[in-house]
Amino acid sequence: MLKVQNINVYYDQIHVLRDVSFEVNQGELVALLGANGAGKTTTLRTLSGLLKPRTGTIEFLERDLARTPPYKIVSLGMAHSPEGRQVFSQLTIMENLLMGAYTRKSSDNLKDDIEWIYSLFPVLKQREKLPAGALSGGEQQMLAMGRALMSKPQLLLLDEPSLGLAPIMVEKIFEVIQLLRKNNMTILLVEQNAYESLQIADRAYVLETGSVKLEGKASDLIHNPDIKKAYLGG
Repeated sequence: MLKVQNINVYYDQIHVLRDVSFEVNQGELVALLGANGAGKTTTLRTLSGLLKPRTGTIEFLERDLARTPPYKIVSLGMAHSPEGRQVFSQLTIMENLLMGAYTRKSSDNLKDDIEWIYSLFPVLKQREKLPAGALSGGEQQMLAMGRALMSKPQLLLLDEPSLGLAPIMVEKIFEVIQLLRKNNMTILLVEQNAYESLQIADRAYVLETGSVKLEGKASDLIHNPDIKKAYLGG
């Protein structure tokens, strides 16, 4: 579904991603792990068109994304739930969800899809008329994920969905990710919570200072001594 080959991405003259290559197959949950500053968020921003690689290729559903504008990438079937939530704080929960559906060519099943989001995150239904800025961090994360899902993506990009959340919220977020995975949604998950990610992922890649240093089955990497030492406290 997604194939990234040797992309190099810069912030001005700073070389952030160095010959990064990876792939995500249909129906997989792939984790992208790494410490702060490793290039994880930059990778997702590049996939969704917010940044452009100087060299390398990005193929999504056999289409070249390297020069495709972000709005067209969403229309092609890729949705990005960004780090820091970035909800529309002045809009209500319902309005935020509707914004997630703006690229859809038909309003058919829109109400059903909103009810599906509410079934995943019941607290959003209870507060649907509140402005998003009035929600807690965990609730805003649920809303950001729900907004991304409203575009009915073929590939869902999740950037640090558990960052800064209370343990009970982290548990809920990972429960929903697992449910989406069981429903055959293809997911690329960026997370600092390496243990939880490797527990639910099919495969994983480890970024260090902008390069892929390790890759493999999640079930193998969770027992890798380098991973255990660096990320799992082993």
